[in-house]
Amino acid sequence: MRVGDLLVNCAFTRTFVQYTREFWLFTRELQPFTLESRRFTREFRAFTREFRAFTRELQRFTREFTLGWLLQ
Repeated sequence: MRVGDLLVNCAFTRTFVQYTREFWLFTRELQPFTLESRRFTREFRAFTREFRAFTRELQRFTREFTLGWLLQ
């Protein structure tokens, strides 16, 4: 291996380590947003389930009411 190749490898390794460190710091900064997003998703899914249940109940009530009204 030539000295020039060794210097290129060292420069590449240094750059790679620097980018890896920056990426790691970026992911650490991103972590609170990720956790908040997961919490929001959980709450939104729970709301969606409740809303679907409410919609089903409303449809059932509407059918029964309409049927009762038509049979009068």
